[in-house]
Amino acid sequence: MLTEKTQITGKGQIQLPAKIRQAIGAEVGDEIVFKLQNNGQIIVELSKKKKLSELAGSLKTGGEFPGVEKEEEMTRLKVAERAGRHEKQ
Repeated sequence: MLTEKTQITGKGQIQLPAKIRQAIGAEVGDEIVFKLQNNGQIIVELSKKKKLSELAGSLKTGGEFPGVEKEEEMTRLKVAERAGRHEKQ
């Protein structure tokens, strides 16, 4: 078990001790979540940030990109349909 102390600043802030940060793998941008239990105990959890590279492939693709001209044409048609100026065929 690892025990470290820190002080609360005048602004109510605390610094996570380096040994604790290293032990849990905390990095800049990660979040620390504080949960106050009914018995007064505080649970502290690490919430890791997602790296952009980890998100690759997480969205479904709609197939191949039809090209800029075709995409612009399809967009104009959808806007016109929603505006009621063009009937669906």
